[in-house]
Amino acid sequence: MKHSNSLPQKKQLPKWTIVISIIIYFIIFIANMQINKFDISLMIGESRIHSLSISGILGQLQMFILVIMVTYFQKQGFTTAIILSIIQIFILISTIIRVNSYSPVSGLAAQITNISVVFIIYIYLKQLDMHSKTITKYAVTDALTGLPNRRAFNDYISTLIENHNSETENFALIMVDLDDFKNINDSVGHDLGDEVLCQVAKRWNYVKNKNEFIARLGGDEFIIIIKNYVSVEDLTQNIKKYSNALSERFIVKDNYFYVSASFGVSLFPRDSKDSSEIFRFADAAMYYSKNISNEDICLYTPSITEMIENNVILEQKVRKALDDNNLYFVLQPQFDTKTKQLRGFETLARMKDENGNQISPNLFIPIAEKTGIITRIDNWIIYNTMLFFRKILDKTTEKYILSVNISVLHLLNKDFLDEIKQMLDETGFPPEQLEIEITESVFISSISKAVEILNELKKIGIRIALDDFGTGYSSLSYLAKLPINMLKIDKSFVDDLLISESGRNYVNAIISIGHIMNFEVLSEGVELQEQLDILANLGSDYIQGYVWGKPMETNDVIKLIDIIEKDS
Repeated sequence: MKHSNSLPQKKQLPKWTIVISIIIYFIIFIANMQINKFDISLMIGESRIHSLSISGILGQLQMFILVIMVTYFQKQGFTTAIILSIIQIFILISTIIRVNSYSPVSGLAAQITNISVVFIIYIYLKQLDMHSKTITKYAVTDALTGLPNRRAFNDYISTLIENHNSETENFALIMVDLDDFKNINDSVGHDLGDEVLCQVAKRWNYVKNKNEFIARLGGDEFIIIIKNYVSVEDLTQNIKKYSNALSERFIVKDNYFYVSASFGVSLFPRDSKDSSEIFRFADAAMYYSKNISNEDICLYTPSITEMIENNVILEQKVRKALDDNNLYFVLQPQFDTKTKQLRGFETLARMKDENGNQISPNLFIPIAEKTGIITRIDNWIIYNTMLFFRKILDKTTEKYILSVNISVLHLLNKDFLDEIKQMLDETGFPPEQLEIEITESVFISSISKAVEILNELKKIGIRIALDDFGTGYSSLSYLAKLPINMLKIDKSFVDDLLISESGRNYVNAIISIGHIMNFEVLSEGVELQEQLDILANLGSDYIQGYVWGKPMETNDVIKLIDIIEKDS
């Protein structure tokens, strides 16, 4: 079935009606010739209608038939009308020559008028049709990307379902949402974001085949329909080509972006035969892929609905915890690997529900990032840890570092720099003792915008650390562009130190890269003395982990500082 972006066309009259029109036209023409030849008049009561008047009436009827032809048969009617008029002109001219009489001249003038009228009407109708097609095109086309829009999608899927007549006919509806696209809009503006959307549409149009349909629903949401797939495996491979099309970086006005997407899939007729249900199931699968699963492609199953409901309940808990001020922080110490001297602390966000039960950071932080409330959490944690740690700094002459985590969503927010400056002013916290930790997800957002913001932070005096290095998009070329002070090795690599030689070599490589680039290196999640010994030998500058210090409540931090001050 071929998809059309046009609205239903005006129905033409049956073909045989044009033949009837031609016959009637010639009957009138012959009758008119006879009336003129024999000067036939018509008596109605005592009134006499002269042959010229009758001839004029019949001529108007002929013109009416020609207009009907052009109006209802368009090009075919126009061509027929012109031919009929030309034939009649030749007959009239031959009559003038043959009988040497100029009485048919009025008929000749009438036919020339007919041709002119028919031509003007045809041109007008043609322009009207062109305008109608243009309006129709805009009605079913996304103005930004040129893809079919939501209306076109609704028409298309309705037609697919209406024409479905066999269990062997199937299609998959894929709901697609670009990941963290808001970061691009917030960091570089909607104009550049729109250009990225256009490039996404262009890449997808390039890889799609004749059995596939793509539409943009709005924002960063798209729909793909794949017809007559052979198997789920075949379908998954088809979807992967759309995912792979996004893998190469996007370049817009010297800005570089990495874009990924979440794909939610529902199957017709397996999951449902109702268009609204198919759409709802695909949307649920996409939500699951984006917010719960680590997979970028997710096929709908009934259990997904239950998991999404649980996720919504968790989101409500997180929001209520924020509203009820059930957010707090703990501080984990960081030490010099060789001297065991305290470097500073990393702030870790913690949260309780209304019953006082802990909500795991592994649960509430992803929810907060997906819903955008991570900015509220970041700001609360930063401000309150600054207030607390400022009191610590007043008790000592040591230049302890306070390290805080910032989500990329928050970092790229246009108000981020002003918020940090305001908090520094209000708390009186020394910026050179504040360290902001970012993750490698900055690489898949706007790297150029991120570098610009980080440079502004460095100008203030704030230190920058790259957290969880090696777990995401580890690019040395981009690493060299980031104005960072420290690399933090993720706990997963520290865990591998005692498992395999390759794990040890990998950590050694990260430490070497860091030192070559003049970065300090800190290893996270160090829990065993054996791990600590290996990291010391490999040259890790600092460590953080249970082996020397667990996350502490504020009272315990004060006690630790007091002990260190007394020992010194």
